[in-house]
Amino acid sequence: MQLLAMPTDPRGTPPPSAVPASGTPSSATMALCQTLLARTPGMLWTVDVALRCTAASSSATARFDIRAGALIAASVLAGVSEAGPAAHRAALGGESVRYDIRVDGRLLHCLIEPLRGADGEILAALGSAEEVRERADSGTLVAIQRNVFELMLEQSIVGIGICDAEGRFLFSNSALSRFAHTDPTAQHDLADADHVWGNWSAEGRALPLEEWPMARALRGETTIAREMYRDGADGHRDYLLLAAAPVRDANGALLGAVITAADIGRLKIAEAETRAVNDALEARVRDRTRELERAQQTLLDVLDHSTAVIYLKDLDGRYLRINRYFERLFKLNNADVVGHTNAGVFPPAVAEPLRQNDLQVLRTGESLHVEEFVPTNGEDRTYLSVKFPLRDSHGIIYGVCGISTDITERKRIEGELRQSQATLTAVIESSLDPIWAVDANIQLLAFNAAAARFIEDVIGAIPSRAATLRPLVPEVVLARWQRYLERALAGERYTIEESLPVNGVLRRLLVSLTPMIEDGRVSGVAAFTKDITELMRAEEQARQHQAELAHVLRLHTMGELAASLAHEVNQPLGAIANYAQGARRRLDAGGFDHAELRHSVDAIAREALRAGEITRRVRELLRKEAVQQAPVNVNSVVTTALGVAEPQARQHAVRLVARLANGLPSVHGDAIQLEQVVLNLILNGIDAIDEVSRTRVVEVATAILGTEAVEIRVRDSGAGIDAEMATRIFEPFLTTKTGGLGMGLAISRSILDAHEGTIMARSAPNGGSEFVVTLPALAAR
Repeated sequence: MQLLAMPTDPRGTPPPSAVPASGTPSSATMALCQTLLARTPGMLWTVDVALRCTAASSSATARFDIRAGALIAASVLAGVSEAGPAAHRAALGGESVRYDIRVDGRLLHCLIEPLRGADGEILAALGSAEEVRERADSGTLVAIQRNVFELMLEQSIVGIGICDAEGRFLFSNSALSRFAHTDPTAQHDLADADHVWGNWSAEGRALPLEEWPMARALRGETTIAREMYRDGADGHRDYLLLAAAPVRDANGALLGAVITAADIGRLKIAEAETRAVNDALEARVRDRTRELERAQQTLLDVLDHSTAVIYLKDLDGRYLRINRYFERLFKLNNADVVGHTNAGVFPPAVAEPLRQNDLQVLRTGESLHVEEFVPTNGEDRTYLSVKFPLRDSHGIIYGVCGISTDITERKRIEGELRQSQATLTAVIESSLDPIWAVDANIQLLAFNAAAARFIEDVIGAIPSRAATLRPLVPEVVLARWQRYLERALAGERYTIEESLPVNGVLRRLLVSLTPMIEDGRVSGVAAFTKDITELMRAEEQARQHQAELAHVLRLHTMGELAASLAHEVNQPLGAIANYAQGARRRLDAGGFDHAELRHSVDAIAREALRAGEITRRVRELLRKEAVQQAPVNVNSVVTTALGVAEPQARQHAVRLVARLANGLPSVHGDAIQLEQVVLNLILNGIDAIDEVSRTRVVEVATAILGTEAVEIRVRDSGAGIDAEMATRIFEPFLTTKTGGLGMGLAISRSILDAHEGTIMARSAPNGGSEFVVTLPALAAR
């Protein structure tokens, strides 16, 4: 009997249920046979070429004690009759053997047949037995055997069909009908199959009916498994793996053909999924490869664009790679260095220490930070080198990598910095003024010897490094200093005057607070302290002396103005007398006009106020009192000074002109002292105009200089100031007037210095002299 061929894929590889090329049925096939035989009610068994049972039905096992894996010679089949083993050997030789045996008094008819593969090779022997009566009709046995094989074929997951020599289907199992979507035996002729089953294709083209495996088998050809597919009306594609072989009788005459079909739709889906997975994997591999290539190129770009010297060496010290900075720095090409050791690149005195550092890295397996000295362009240079071992994926060291940074300049700067710090420390320590630094918690960070003595005098204890002053300072003083420090910690640099009791004596201190900035943030405050108690006492004495001089100057000035002032006062007094006499005459005469009398009385009152105003101005100018600092209207100061100087101007036939700017900001100072400055300048201008001057004018003007200052200009039409006199005109006791003290301009400059102002003398553009006074505006202070 011929074994139905199992399908294979187009590459000739059998599927799991197929028979291997070695001639031994696959495990899947044997498992199928064992399952089918176990369910078969008859007595069936199979034997391989070694006469070993490969499968047996339960009935055969019970009757003959034949089991899978046991030799046939060990079964009842051999014990009862010598024909058993011989019949099986004959079947394995290609014969069909029939014989009868009697077991337990019952007559059994046995049939042993060869099982062949698709290529006709004998793979095994199939045995069957049937209990019969004496010489029972052998046709009954054949019918039973056919039923058994039909059951086996029906249970197969592989589609199997059998047709006669005319192409008429005699048998098809359920699997084949399921694949074909119809029962092939319902067709009378193979020629009509394509109309029922549809058009099948292979290798991308539709196959004509004569190329179908069954048609070729009916022509006597044995076809290997061929992949075919059919597209359904719903767009679904069915895939089958088809094979066919002719069936011949003992004389070789063609009886028909058998076809096997395996549904490989799921296999195709799995293949598609596998291809998709493989494509995705290949894409990921390609992407990963590109990423690695980009990463490698990025690494090479980083190495080549680094400003540090980077190099790789093997275990023997030969260079594997250097970056471009190495080439530029040492003026060497990559080919001149790679493959060479330090001895081939640098002088021996330089190469040996470099090699020893490399060996230390290889010996310890740890990174090394070391300073190395390598001459570069004829100059000794210092490099800070970081050397570390190179390891493979197994952790085995295969070389050394070095990164060397030129620190020659940094070393030089560090040396200069150390020297500068030593010098600064010496200067600070030698200073007689206290210098100290604290953090935000008023913890001492540093202080010099003078500061140590000063702090001891203030708190009564010698400070220590990192000491906290907060608990040692009185609460009242601490609150003030906390505000000072907060301003400095906010980044402000400023100077304050502060009074502190030092050894029981109140001392006036000038303290300069400077924020200490580290890495862009304020870490503390440095304080530079100077005791200005004596200085302020001297300044107070100087101010008192200056006030005395100013008073003397005013007395001298009023002496010069006395005659003019007497004449000025006599005018309103004379007017008062005249108006009073006229009013008396009208009263004596009677019948006077009340309106005229009221006019005379009003005139008397007006002239009395005029005389009082002149007296007030003189009294304020001569008054000696403490300096009063307050906002001052500059235009008012100029107007007052012009009013005091008006009599002197009329006596000398000089016209006073005022050009006052509107919206002038106020200045901070003493109005009387500023009036004295302007009056001095006006009187000097009047005196500078001699008898021959054609134009006799003194002009006083005010102006705004931006938002920060106010300007007063006093210009006369006199002879002007020569260059030599302009450089000395503010010196004390220097005068060009007969009987002058030479102190007016000197005191004026001193007053302006106290007001943070300036004064300048120059020749006017159109002749005469010009004095320019500048005072800071109150808003700018």
